[in-house]
Amino acid sequence: MALTVFMTAALTSACQKRADTQPSTNISRDAQISELQNRVDQLERRVSKNMPGSDDSGERVPPGPIKSITFRSGTADDRLRIYWENGKVSSLPCTLEQGTWACG
Repeated sequence: MALTVFMTAALTSACQKRADTQPSTNISRDAQISELQNRVDQLERRVSKNMPGSDDSGERVPPGPIKSITFRSGTADDRLRIYWENGKVSSLPCTLEQGTWACG
C-alpha cells in the first residue's frame, strides 16, 4: 500500500513538473524564433543594400524600345541582331537545335 501511494505521488509530481516546464519551453522557443526573425531581417537589409537595382541596364539589353530585329541564318555566324531606338545594337549568336533556333 505504501509503495502504491509513493508511486502515485512520484507519478503525479513528474506530471506536474512537465506541465510547469511547458510554458518556459514555449517562451524559450518564442524567443529563439524572434531572434531568428531579427537575424533574417538584418541579412535581408544587408543584401538589398548591396544589390544593384533592376533597371535593365545590362550590356546586352539597353533600356528603351526596339527599332528593328534581323535574323541571319545559313552563314558562318548565324545571329539575331536587335537594333535599339537609342542607336545601340545587340548581336546574339544562334544555333539550330532539333529544328528550333536558339539565340542568346
